Amino acid sequence: MSTSRRFTIFILTISALLIHSLSWATEGKFSGNWTYIGHVAGSSKPDQTFEIKLNEASDGTVTGSYCFITQNANRIDCGTAGDQNIHGYVSEDGRRAEVHFYSFFGAKDGIAELISDDGLLVWKVKKNPKGDFFYGPYSITLTRKQAETHQGEHQVIVDRAFLYPTALKAKVKTYIIKGEYVKLISISNDFKFWKISYSEKNGATIERWIDCHAINFCP
Repeated sequence: MSTSRRFTIFILTISALLIHSLSWATEGKFSGNWTYIGHVAGSSKPDQTFEIKLNEASDGTVTGSYCFITQNANRIDCGTAGDQNIHGYVSEDGRRAEVHFYSFFGAKDGIAELISDDGLLVWKVKKNPKGDFFYGPYSITLTRKQAETHQGEHQVIVDRAFLYPTALKAKVKTYIIKGEYVKLISISNDFKFWKISYSEKNGATIERWIDCHAINFCP
């Protein structure tokens, strides 16, 4: 084989690999926020919610975190902001990924398969995490959340939502009005109040407690 022919084959091979890498990087099928909301038959109240936030890098690595709430909010397997309990790699076809994960309750070394297909994400646990507790789902299909300004926040549905210093009703003057958005931090032991973060118009952020009915999110 001549030197020029070998050089041509080499260039074509490199070009094919480059095109494949670029298509892999630009598709990013796994990147985004995915959610599942389950209901008990005859009830409009969610029985469980499972959310996954993923980022697919250009080299095919996948990182992210999940938040699982079940048993009327008696089990909340979620991390704090910035915690990432999912790490893995996308397969060459770009549709599947094998990820290692751990539970925020302490169970470690779990393995799950992710399948991305037409706006849906399938989560299948292949190896149960060991030690402590794991309450997450073993097989479930999630849908991609559409990007929005207030993603991950809850809207106030009452005319005045009073902001309490503790998880108890008290006489306070501070409140936010219907249509405002808040971020949830944690729920009270009796599940009647949420600790929330609220961004004021001057840019300041405050943390207070709010009645769960004010945002229609009572367990």
